[in-house]
Amino acid sequence: MKKHWLLLSVLVLVVALFGSLVSACGEDEATTTTAGATATTAGGATDTTAAGGESTTVVTTGETVVLKMASAATGNYVDIEQEFVDAFNARCAPAYVIEFYPSEQMLGFFEMLDGIRTNACDLAALTPNFYSADDERLGVVELPFLLNNLQAHIAAIPKLMPLYGGILEEKFNQKLVGLHNYTGMALLSKKPVKTLADWDGLLVQSLSPIVADMLECLGASPVTGQPYTEGYSLLEKGTVDAVINAPASMRIFSLTDVAKYCTWAYMTPAIHGYSVNLDVWNSLPPDIQTAMSEEAVKNSAYIDQWMVDEWERDKAAILEAGVEIYEVPQDEIDKWKEACQPVWDEQMAKLGEFGQQVKAICDEANAQYPNQ
Repeated sequence: MKKHWLLLSVLVLVVALFGSLVSACGEDEATTTTAGATATTAGGATDTTAAGGESTTVVTTGETVVLKMASAATGNYVDIEQEFVDAFNARCAPAYVIEFYPSEQMLGFFEMLDGIRTNACDLAALTPNFYSADDERLGVVELPFLLNNLQAHIAAIPKLMPLYGGILEEKFNQKLVGLHNYTGMALLSKKPVKTLADWDGLLVQSLSPIVADMLECLGASPVTGQPYTEGYSLLEKGTVDAVINAPASMRIFSLTDVAKYCTWAYMTPAIHGYSVNLDVWNSLPPDIQTAMSEEAVKNSAYIDQWMVDEWERDKAAILEAGVEIYEVPQDEIDKWKEACQPVWDEQMAKLGEFGQQVKAICDEANAQYPNQ
């Protein structure tokens, strides 16, 4: 009889242990959490729906919240954005981790703004000025010859950030956590462009409405509707005579193989940064928000200074590729800027106080870093 009780006790113990193991395995189910919905799915599935029927991307696997970051970065820009991701993960893992999807693996370049807004991604590397069709204020930094040079550009960034952050939060459901310069745009052409007269009739790829207006004022014909990644094809096929683009893009996309003249001037600047879906941002604990903001600002400050050397490296690479670089003298730039005054007048009239705020910030930076 004692043996039977002993066997029964062992059997109960085994069943209890088995039950606890099953229960423990159940705790490994994935929990997907957003401001709109909370769902639990076995195996870490992410097929959930937020309020309004939109797909969600903040995924908790066990105790890890995975934030998906989209970017169009290519070349060595990928490595620098990866440093931001790694720095955040080093501070916040295993509770919170960013997964990085560069080179348009998740979203195309022109999908980023709306992708963040709708939570198609949780955060992204964003170039706000390329979305001026969605809000004219975003394109104000593209005013022709707004900034003298890269150093003035860098000096203006900290004061531009709250202005741009306000637009993104107010209208596009996202929080701007870091902003940095994306250098300026120069001209790469199949023929030399040295004077105002050389612009006449030139077919030039334009990436935004303001740049298109600038080209028309200079006497050129803008070709619109094609992303900057199509520059090589447009030049090769003869669809355009020239592109306005960052020197880094000229190098990365080998545009120097199909155009051999570069007009070196700080024609129009670009800005870039890290933006987070506002619902996702609000769902993050304060310490995680702080870590993300601090690492985004730190990474942006690094990029600002890194761009100084990169600007010169890109210039050297363009020369090495057999491209003739013409550095436009200040007296000629003044003529080009004067020709573009109608663009300034139109934009200042539209943008009112906001435009004047940006101009004041940039005027102060230009006074600090005049062209020699």
